[in-house]
Amino acid sequence: MFSRFFKKKQSSISVNQPIAVNQSQWLTPLMPVYEGLPRPDWEKIDEYITQHLADQDANAVWSQVALDWMSETANALAHDYYKTETPNFIIISHQGEIYNKSLAIFLERTRSRLLSVANGITQDNGYGKHVVIVFADIDSYYSYISFYGPQEGTYGLSSGMYLNYGYGHFVFHEGDLDMAEPIAAHEMTHALLAHLPIPTWLNEGMAVNMEAVICGTEPPRLTPAVYRKHQAYWSKEQNIQHFWSGASFSNADAGQELSYQLAQILVTNLSKNYDSFVVFANSANEQDGGESAMQEIYHLSLGDLVASTLGEGDWAPKLESHA
Repeated sequence: MFSRFFKKKQSSISVNQPIAVNQSQWLTPLMPVYEGLPRPDWEKIDEYITQHLADQDANAVWSQVALDWMSETANALAHDYYKTETPNFIIISHQGEIYNKSLAIFLERTRSRLLSVANGITQDNGYGKHVVIVFADIDSYYSYISFYGPQEGTYGLSSGMYLNYGYGHFVFHEGDLDMAEPIAAHEMTHALLAHLPIPTWLNEGMAVNMEAVICGTEPPRLTPAVYRKHQAYWSKEQNIQHFWSGASFSNADAGQELSYQLAQILVTNLSKNYDSFVVFANSANEQDGGESAMQEIYHLSLGDLVASTLGEGDWAPKLESHA
């Protein structure tokens, strides 16, 4: 799908503005209501803009679409919501001014740092501001994300995620900033990687690493006990294949936590030579788990990469036989 239509520019932070009514009347019929919430038909919206608004500034058009979408969403929710707008973000929440402004500043700073720290990999091109919804309660949050179905590779399902559908956007449920900030950094990484068809393990490994960089968290230590857990779990062929395909990141068992840990370790090892890692990240494809790019850039297989951490084993991806 479209994954946000990107591109922003200027406007200072304006906090806790009441939600305005929909300004683009043509948009209303293209935002059908499902279970009480507007669900925009992004293909039809894109088609309308292409046919009728192509002579206007694309960034302004898509930003207005996002504002109208958020107006309709906020008005459909049970609590009073307010809009916070920055040069690159539109945030709706019912939180107070201090929370909203603090989150907005953190999001702007995080976006800038991610573009700098992962230069050559992360991008934020296109049209429209990033959209962030902070739900007032967990029931509203789950009701909203259920429309999108099971989320492969989601991080902190009960706290927040980046929904990479149509106009990609961030969703969270109410929580203090200490909880929101690492989730926001993680999900922002996904948003800035959305232009790349990279495998889930690489996407999640980068997101966990960037979360650690931005928020100063310590990566998990590969203690002997943790090492034994990884050895036991990944030595089962179906488990390591599910890692390469991305399925294990959605597991309800210990495999989910181990998947994030292994992904972080692999990305850390690969990125020690950052120039090579940039080429790899821009070449890796989810179809083969990144195997072709690994061989071309590093002259090794992904099985060799895992073996450097877990020892010898049958670690190589065999995705064709595990579709």
